Order: sequence, then C-alpha cells, then structure tokens
Amino acid sequence: METKDKNLLVNTDLSRAMFSPAFPCNPIPFLSGLITGCKNNGFDWLETNEAKRILFIVIALSYGQSFKLDSYLEFKSLK
Repeated sequence: METKDKNLLVNTDLSRAMFSPAFPCNPIPFLSGLITGCKNNGFDWLETNEAKRILFIVIALSYGQSFKLDSYLEFKSLK
C-alpha cells in the first residue's frame, strides 16, 4: 500500500469520528489529517464531505459540541 493510500485511510477514519459515541479530545490528529489531505489531494479536497467532517471535529473542539456558528457574527467578534 502506498503512503498516499494510508493517509487517505487515516483521513477516512478521522472523518468517522464525529459519529462515534465518545467525542475526541485531541485536535492534533484531526489537524494533521487536514494537512495530509490537502498535501495529497490539493486544496480543493477541503470541499469534500470527508474534509468537512474532520473540520467539524476541530470546530466542535473549539466552540463546544453543540455549537451553532453564525459566520458573520463570528467574523466580527474575531476582528
């Protein structure tokens, strides 16, 4: 199996984490998975459901599991 295939397998496992009964507490594997996915597949990969599921975990770790994000208000608050 090539390295690229292994990385895609890892990303697939990471993208399923949002559906597991225990919520992850460590963002590093998810951030690494996003980096690996972009390196291997280009930045358009971020628009895939796999990447969005991984990103969902990172955002939920930052804002809480039951987050509701209004992007405009959040943009204003982060200025």
